[in-house]
Amino acid sequence: MKFVAIELVGFGKWQQHRIDFSSKNQLVFGANEAGKSTIYQFIQAMLFGFPAKGKRKKDYQPKNGAAYGGRLWFTHPVYGEVQVERFKGQNKGQAKVYFNDQVGDESMLEKMIHPLTKELFQSVFTFQQEQLSQLEKLNEEALQTSLLSLGLSGSQQLLVSREAYFKDAQTIYKGKGSQPLLNQKLNAYQSLQQRVNDKEQQERPFQQLLAELDSTEQLVTKERETAQEIKSQLALIEKQVMNLPLYEELQSIEQSKTLTALSREEQENLLSIYQQNRFLNEELTRLNQSIAAQSETEDQTDDYQFYLKEEEHIQQLLNQRYDIDKLLSEIKWMTQSLQQNQEELFPLERKWGWNQETPPQLSFEEQVVKEMRDEIVARTVKLQTTQTDLELLEEEIATREENLSTFETVNKEMFRKNHRQTTKKVNLLFCGFAGIILALSFFLPVPLRYGTFILSAGFLLAGLFPVFYQPKDTYENEKRQWQEKLSQLDYLNDQLLKIKAEMKRIREEEKDMERFIAQKVKENHLGRMDQVEFWLTYRTDITRYLILINTNQELKHQLEEDQKRAAKIAEATERYTAQLPIAGTSLAERMRVISNFADKMEKVRFAQEYQADAYTRQTIREVKEKQQQVIDQSRPLLQRFQIASINEIPNKIQHYQETSANHRRKQELQRMLIGLYPETIDPQQLPKQQLEMSQKLKDLESTIQQLQEKEQKLLYQRQQMLSDGTLDELYQEQAELKTEIEELALDWSAHQLAGQLLMDLLTELSEQQLPNLLKKATDYFKLLTQNTYRGIQLDDEQLIVIREDQQRFMLHELSTGTRDQVIMAVRFAFLYLQEQRSLCPIMIDDGWLHYDSQRKQQLAQLFAVFSEHQQVICFSSDQEMVSYYKELKQPIMELEGA
Repeated sequence: MKFVAIELVGFGKWQQHRIDFSSKNQLVFGANEAGKSTIYQFIQAMLFGFPAKGKRKKDYQPKNGAAYGGRLWFTHPVYGEVQVERFKGQNKGQAKVYFNDQVGDESMLEKMIHPLTKELFQSVFTFQQEQLSQLEKLNEEALQTSLLSLGLSGSQQLLVSREAYFKDAQTIYKGKGSQPLLNQKLNAYQSLQQRVNDKEQQERPFQQLLAELDSTEQLVTKERETAQEIKSQLALIEKQVMNLPLYEELQSIEQSKTLTALSREEQENLLSIYQQNRFLNEELTRLNQSIAAQSETEDQTDDYQFYLKEEEHIQQLLNQRYDIDKLLSEIKWMTQSLQQNQEELFPLERKWGWNQETPPQLSFEEQVVKEMRDEIVARTVKLQTTQTDLELLEEEIATREENLSTFETVNKEMFRKNHRQTTKKVNLLFCGFAGIILALSFFLPVPLRYGTFILSAGFLLAGLFPVFYQPKDTYENEKRQWQEKLSQLDYLNDQLLKIKAEMKRIREEEKDMERFIAQKVKENHLGRMDQVEFWLTYRTDITRYLILINTNQELKHQLEEDQKRAAKIAEATERYTAQLPIAGTSLAERMRVISNFADKMEKVRFAQEYQADAYTRQTIREVKEKQQQVIDQSRPLLQRFQIASINEIPNKIQHYQETSANHRRKQELQRMLIGLYPETIDPQQLPKQQLEMSQKLKDLESTIQQLQEKEQKLLYQRQQMLSDGTLDELYQEQAELKTEIEELALDWSAHQLAGQLLMDLLTELSEQQLPNLLKKATDYFKLLTQNTYRGIQLDDEQLIVIREDQQRFMLHELSTGTRDQVIMAVRFAFLYLQEQRSLCPIMIDDGWLHYDSQRKQQLAQLFAVFSEHQQVICFSSDQEMVSYYKELKQPIMELEGA
């Protein structure tokens, strides 16, 4: 964004005044009070709104009542040339924005200049003397931080905000302070806590009661939750029991054999075939009976008539003869196999005590069993080794005790009470002489007095000598040996105790293992296979036994089915027992008799047909041919629906109809029982589970009742103890104080965290932009100092200025003017790094107050160079700057009154 022009309709001293700006560098020159600061305030007001009124704030509203406001033109990289119009008395002081034949409002202006804000405009894009004066008052460390943050982050406001946050945090709490409010509250809380502790100590039974009450309340809650869960489970089980007949009906339908559904047309076709075949059979029977009546073989008429009557069933039975023979062979083979398996099972059951109702199981992998065996073997070896060590140690202890006893016997004098012990007594005789001589010495002349002193001292020492003299013990060596023997014996006894403890631990482990093995034997029904070695050696016996049991179960199941089929076939032959001698015979014998009977009757038929007239024989042939045609035509349909013969059609149709009804009933039952019965449920156990759940719920409700009674008693006791209210009031006061502390702590942590976040942000920005910033700052600093200095570096988080002769200076070692040049170089370096964003022109107001002529000239050159990238507007009242701008051929605007 670059400013094009401004029109001050009425703002401060300016009225109906227009100023056009160059797109690069320009100097706005005017004497003091010429209105330079007013122009700056006008631009700021056009962009961000009129300044608020205040007692100590300058009011720019015209005194003559003229319109308060004006217009600002600027170019935007997206919206082109934009006109901003703002008047205090219009549109509530909101801006109007004109661009590309469109009109926008205040929000449109904010969108255009985003992310430029008033704070950013003042602290980053404006160079004022106030900023330099603020920096001059800082110490070295503060100046470093301020300068780097101003250059790196682009806003001194970050530093100010950070310091404000930290300052606010310290007003709440200081680590070693006493005046901040949180410190006072914490001290008060500690005092209150001590009072509470003292009171609680006096009322310790009350605390025990509270703990018991809390525990009881938790138990009541837990038991109620458990009771609720049991009620839900019991309700489900009761519903399952109530619907159990429907579930059993559904199970029976699902277990029944499912057949293909028959359409009405298919049923009619099958019934038509059945009727045709029935008619032809009746006709053939009539013709055969007619021939039999005319036949000469009258003695066989009854058998033949019976055959003709049952011919269809007999032939149908004989057609199944191959399947029947196969079925009988399978029954015979399975019976033999079952017997052989039983003969193999009996030895295993006798050997290990197993039974088929609870077959053995070995849940351990072979590797686990091996590890168990190795553990048992290792434990046994360790026990034997420990036992050996114990025996050797006991022998050693016995030997040493015998030696000790012998030693004590030999040196028994050493243990006598008064052995060679002289009583340490003072020799009163010598002490008496010493006292007498000392008393006489006071009456003797001086030379003799000294001699008597020495003589009395000698007698005194002789009298006290027995007290200090210790005669040598003659059994000292023997006592030392005796103590060593005792010490060695004590050590051996300690080792003995350790070995016994180790043996006890090993035996306990053996017992644990034995109990574990016994438990597993019982759980897995292993019978007499009660050793780990057996599990490993005879593991194949378990596998073989389980295979034989499973095989027998399968054989028994299949044998039962085959026997049922054979019984059903034998039952079908019962209708022939009145005519044929098959009563009480096996199925194979019955099939043989029936087959012979059928062959015999066919011979009779042949003889009769041979004797019959030609018309009757022709009629019989035609009927048989028609019957065969019906059979051939119906065969695909019969095979499709798995119907063995035409005579079974009515039964099959009835079965299919029942299946269709069952399917509809199944769908109805599934809708009624959806989600009620899981797949793994055992319906037979439901009534038992219902009784168990009811009893469990009853017991639980009784327990809850007892707990509630106990809770009521405890509540009454607590109420009685709280009758004085002292501890309760302390608790209330403590809770209120704790709430206040938590709120203050939250406020303190919020300020502290905000300050730390700003510090981290400054650090992050510094690390990202620091290299490029220092490089560009060095270029600008060399320009400002005419290469007197060659660089700006950061060393141990300190800005270092390097002169041309390699001499290094800290900031506080520089002159005021040079330090201002460093600040100016860093500021312009940051703005250079932001050139692609070019949010706003650079506004400069007397920022070179400490500069001499040479420095002012270099500063003017910096403005000229920098304006190649960004618009620069410099406000000055210095005539010398005008001459430098003229030398550089830069535009100058002179302000001449209003």
